[in-house]
Amino acid sequence: MELRSFIGFLLTLILAGASVGLPQDSTLSDVTDADVETDADRAPKTRTGGNALIRNATVITVGPAGTIAGGSVLVRDGKIAALGRDLEAPAGVTVIDGTGLYVMPGIIDCHSHIANEGGLNESTQVVTPEVLVRDTLRPDDLSIWRAAAGGVTAANVLHGSANAIGGQNAVIKMRYRAPSPSALLFEGAPLGVKFALGENPKQSNWGRRGNRFPNTRSGVEAAMRRAFTEAQEYRRVWAEYGTKRAAGENPLPPRRDLRLEALVGIMAGDIRVHCHCYRADEILMVMKVAEDFGFRIATLQHVLEGYKVAPEIAAHGAGASSFSDWWAYKIEAYDATPYSPALMHEAGVNVSLNSDSGELMRHLYVEAAKAVKYGGVPEIEALKMITLNPARQLGIAARAGSIEPGKDADLALFNGHPLSPYSRCVMTLIDGEVVFERPDVSNHATAGFDPAQRVRRAPMEIPRSGVYAIQEAAIFPVSGPPLPRGTLVIRDGRIESVGDGPPPQDATIINGAGLSVYPGLIDTGTSIALTEIGSVYGTRDEAEIGFIQPDLKASTALNPHSELVPVARANGLTTVVSSLEGGLICGQATLIHLAGWVPNEMLVRDPLALVVNFPPVRKPEKDPEEKPPAEEKKEKEDTRLKELREFVGAAKRFVARLDEAKKGAMKPPERDLLLEAMEPYLRGERPVMFNANAADDIRAAVQFAEEFGLKPVIAGGAQAWKVARFLAEKKVPVLVGSVFELPPDKYDPYDSPYANAARLWKAGVKFGIRTGDSSNARNLPYQAAMAAAHGLPREEALKAITLYPAQILGVADQIGSLQPGMRADVILTTGDPLEVVTDVVAVFIDGRPQSLETRHTRLYEKFRGRLQELKETGR
Repeated sequence: MELRSFIGFLLTLILAGASVGLPQDSTLSDVTDADVETDADRAPKTRTGGNALIRNATVITVGPAGTIAGGSVLVRDGKIAALGRDLEAPAGVTVIDGTGLYVMPGIIDCHSHIANEGGLNESTQVVTPEVLVRDTLRPDDLSIWRAAAGGVTAANVLHGSANAIGGQNAVIKMRYRAPSPSALLFEGAPLGVKFALGENPKQSNWGRRGNRFPNTRSGVEAAMRRAFTEAQEYRRVWAEYGTKRAAGENPLPPRRDLRLEALVGIMAGDIRVHCHCYRADEILMVMKVAEDFGFRIATLQHVLEGYKVAPEIAAHGAGASSFSDWWAYKIEAYDATPYSPALMHEAGVNVSLNSDSGELMRHLYVEAAKAVKYGGVPEIEALKMITLNPARQLGIAARAGSIEPGKDADLALFNGHPLSPYSRCVMTLIDGEVVFERPDVSNHATAGFDPAQRVRRAPMEIPRSGVYAIQEAAIFPVSGPPLPRGTLVIRDGRIESVGDGPPPQDATIINGAGLSVYPGLIDTGTSIALTEIGSVYGTRDEAEIGFIQPDLKASTALNPHSELVPVARANGLTTVVSSLEGGLICGQATLIHLAGWVPNEMLVRDPLALVVNFPPVRKPEKDPEEKPPAEEKKEKEDTRLKELREFVGAAKRFVARLDEAKKGAMKPPERDLLLEAMEPYLRGERPVMFNANAADDIRAAVQFAEEFGLKPVIAGGAQAWKVARFLAEKKVPVLVGSVFELPPDKYDPYDSPYANAARLWKAGVKFGIRTGDSSNARNLPYQAAMAAAHGLPREEALKAITLYPAQILGVADQIGSLQPGMRADVILTTGDPLEVVTDVVAVFIDGRPQSLETRHTRLYEKFRGRLQELKETGR
């Protein structure tokens, strides 16, 4: 056996969960040599030596040349040499066939923390600009290669945000396994330093009130002003020293201070400032501090309330590097809105979109499409937000950010339009050399998709009525073939008919011409209506203390007026599982509609399922350079599994005694609410959701369920693809997600979270797709689209968030498809709901039209009004 095959075989056994004593049905056959990704697999097969011709592609330059259909890009010595339609390959130049592909500039992430170990936060001091991120760069960080697999070619690696003035950044290129840390650096990129405002530097979420100054926003400003005042004096002393030296004197040099030296560099404009910020007031504050000390903020990072002060940001000249749609994870993010990038762009601010995440940076092209959806940013301007705009913010636009002759040949090739989540990156080049390459470059997933041609529609105004007829629309029942032009009738909260017949005379007519009709979307992994703001425990009721609490009911704590409800509903979600999370047996989840004045009006099925956090049966694999985890951890895990087994065994005996008591054979046992809560689950009347991700844990959870006669559903299932045949044989369904996750193991293929659903589908496993999120459950359709981009047929991706979860949860007779007699959970869209740029224009829940107004649309309208007022008054 060749060495490569032998190593792959060994890794296959290890990663599939081979261990002594596993039952015979824990087959390893789902995982093959091809499912193990080593550095040998990551090495591209195409080598160019920096000289290549990409031929016959759609070239989106985002530069002066515009978009070139059937275009070619000639690369010589790592630089872009020419653009055009009929370029010929000089001798010795590698030809890359771009037929059906899209070429765009390499994506640039303006806020990242990858390729770094131990240098994120020097949190012992409030001012640390002498700390250098580049001192801790790691070229062997797998995140570098995984980022390149998403079309990312450069990133701004920043210090953390524990300090008002933090350490200096490192702008890097995605040169995985570069020979040295310095070889990662983007040559000639200006120096930068991280500032931070708000909750992080004032230690608001450190589990206690911080004992290090500052603890307030006033203290953050004071720390900055004190530091720069001291730096001014330092600059004066050194200037005086220089003057004396120039005059021929020989004075003693002042004491050198690396911290103050860096601050002087900031005031001189030699070091750019990248400032972590959220609230509008602190944004204004830091710009005023900068102006008072004679420098400018280069980028406001995150800047989630930047839309409130967009004109002031533009006047200062700062760039804004924002999330596309993150919100509600802490109090200062509660006023965040996905419309913010569009509003700042409208005000003339140079806007980029960043990740702050090794996972999200892998699909920044999907995030860019949200700027088109939320606020109508033009296609090319949206793409600039992940290419040319961050290049300008980082001072590298002369070499990166657009496809122009003379610039570095940092390029990303996609098999469809990069603003479609159905597309995937198939090749990435840095300095003209291939750094990432998929073996299956073809499969053009988004043929015909053109975001520039999309029709924007405002939400429909639909009057209250008992009977509706949606006419002239394309209808997608999901359970059957689509109707290109049909009529759907809703009566008294139910679907009365789906077809091409005339509407009832008493119906309120809804003109669906140019629109599409789908069943409402279902997310089976949220805590919507149980949680509001991530860092504010007073708003969270999804996780109780203690380990075994089966009698807890999620429905008890539902808040129908949570702002998370309309946000999810506005993107087509009509039904969600709202679940408890804490302990081993977390409690009982509920299935709810995203509508209702009081909790009971939301309920679809309650209780829905018992939720169990199945304890890991094996410690996760660790990097060999890391210290092995303490033995106490394994003992703790073993103890939890023992506790779970003992409790469920006791509950089974309790139910048996109940049965004997009903027969008169014995007295009823004493009341025990915890044991009583287990009865419907031990009788198989309701499912048990086992949260399990590792392949071993999934197998063990299924075997545990068999042992006690439970009806299992696997939730999460990150490595379910490794045991797909086992799950199919056992007829155990899987609620996959989040799809937007990193592989749990360093040897899992980079796209295994994306391809997981496709592998399960091919094996015959019943599955659904869930987000595992609450504030951004609205991104459910894009997670399904990502699964479709990686092998799942589109119609199956749609079923995975409609029909299939309804079937798994036992409510397919009520929701999940468009059939006569079913509850009228219906959405109207401008196209495929799995495309980011599609608008949802109407939502019906139980036949009642729902408002599509959200906290985000209200903020958008309010502050867009400010921009309009400023334009009208000329102020």
